[in-house]
Amino acid sequence: MARVRKSLDKTKQILALWKAALYIRLSREDGNDESYSVKNQRQRLNEFLENLMLEEEIQLVDIYIDDGCTGTDSDRENFQRMLEDIDKGIVNCVIVKDLSRLSRNDWECKKYLQHLFVVKDVRFISLELPKLDSYKNPDEVYEMGVSIQSMYNENHCRETSIKVRGTFNMKRKKGEFIGAFAPYGYLKDPDDKHCLIVDNETAPIVQDIFHWFVRDGMSKNGIVKKLIGMGTPCPAAYKRQNGMKYHNPAIVNNEPLWSARSITAILTNQMYLGHMVQGKQKVKSYKVHTRINTPESEWFIVENTHEPIIDKETFEKAQGLMQRDTRTAPQSGQLYTFSGFLRCADCGKSMGRRTSKNLVYYACRTNNTTGLCTRHSIRNDKLESIVLETIQKQIALIDGMAELIDDINNAPAPRTVSKRLTASIKLRKQELEKISGISTGLYVDWKNGDITREEYHRMKKEFEEKEQQLKQDIANLEEENKDMAQGVTSDNPYFDAFRKYKNICSLDRGIVAELIKVIHIHEGGDVTIDFNFADQHRRIVEFIENNRKELTVVENNKVG
Repeated sequence: MARVRKSLDKTKQILALWKAALYIRLSREDGNDESYSVKNQRQRLNEFLENLMLEEEIQLVDIYIDDGCTGTDSDRENFQRMLEDIDKGIVNCVIVKDLSRLSRNDWECKKYLQHLFVVKDVRFISLELPKLDSYKNPDEVYEMGVSIQSMYNENHCRETSIKVRGTFNMKRKKGEFIGAFAPYGYLKDPDDKHCLIVDNETAPIVQDIFHWFVRDGMSKNGIVKKLIGMGTPCPAAYKRQNGMKYHNPAIVNNEPLWSARSITAILTNQMYLGHMVQGKQKVKSYKVHTRINTPESEWFIVENTHEPIIDKETFEKAQGLMQRDTRTAPQSGQLYTFSGFLRCADCGKSMGRRTSKNLVYYACRTNNTTGLCTRHSIRNDKLESIVLETIQKQIALIDGMAELIDDINNAPAPRTVSKRLTASIKLRKQELEKISGISTGLYVDWKNGDITREEYHRMKKEFEEKEQQLKQDIANLEEENKDMAQGVTSDNPYFDAFRKYKNICSLDRGIVAELIKVIHIHEGGDVTIDFNFADQHRRIVEFIENNRKELTVVENNKVG
């Protein structure tokens, strides 16, 4: 059998042409290590590339830099650009200072290093930590040392995140502002970036927004149209116009405009009260940077840290108005005068507005849609007349009450102790003592076999809940009694709220919003109005009743 000889054909070795990308990344995770600065990374990589060019056929395609980008995910602008160039075949060699520049996410690091770069025939070179060259030593990328270093890089990021979050939370608790941008209406203090000062250019706009919404009865969309018509830049546009590198992923338009959402954000922002409110959002984890809203109980709120732009009364009125069911007049930015204030006196549902024969009516929606309520209806002009007359009578009543209070306070030793509150506190304390005794006896009943274990735990829970409620009731009554003990004067805010409309002859939404809580429409067209300041009114009436007898005695003595 003939022997077969293998012929060894000598082929000329051809040097590969490497198209290199130098990748540089810097973020706060790197701390103050100067070796990680963009300048030093660039210098180190350029020196390495120059030496490599002496030995191999390699050319520089581009330098890809992500400055200020975390390594915990690959959502980095220039990193993604580099990956696109790899897909296009423009780049087939990636050079980094160390493995953490590629990624500080262990899973993503291995995805690129051990899979994507292998599939795409991309040479990966790391100058240190660890030193790698996937072309010269392909198996090195799978070694344990690489995996350990990758896990260490991720853990470093986790520890850094914990430290940074702890530092930020400490600053939040102290009321120090840590946001990148001050809220619209404020500026960062040039002398202390953790403090806020009023922006004289935008603060008046915030005040206008609250005034239009609370006093003028404008809808949020109406305010949007007014601001756009005035040519007023929205918060995002204002930041950009002032050279701030502001980016909001929710804004897709290069020229952002006002929206109902931005108006709502301003109207609900407690920062305008002078309080520092932070921590409304957080990222899911140090690796997943999706932001989620946090419950209000987890917010960091420190009161009176900076100058307020909006007073408390106006702010609270705005919050109340936003909770109401409102309707806007067609082709108008104005809300109807009674929108959100009318309720059916029987079913409690809001009243619907309709027009018939050029007359406006309000009717119970439940009756109109399901017939499950009786007919409650009233004409708008009649309702306006009733409300206006009632307010006028209330103002007259206020004047009389104010005069009585002045007389009482001028009399010797006005009585400020509330018999009603004292009696209520005493009654609830007796009830609390009784329930506490019953709760103690339950254990004995269980041990004696009078009740089962299940009955004991059920009844014990019920009595504990009653005890807690009674304690809260007592605390509230004692607080009210404490306020009562301070007495009442004729300059009470309750009086001032009505006095400013002493010569009122017509209604607008601002007056209704300031004075009225809800208007109940009864069957047959009768109307009941619940005014704001109900607690203050009750306190004043009680103060007058407590002192009416003493005042009469004083007056009789004067006559004698």
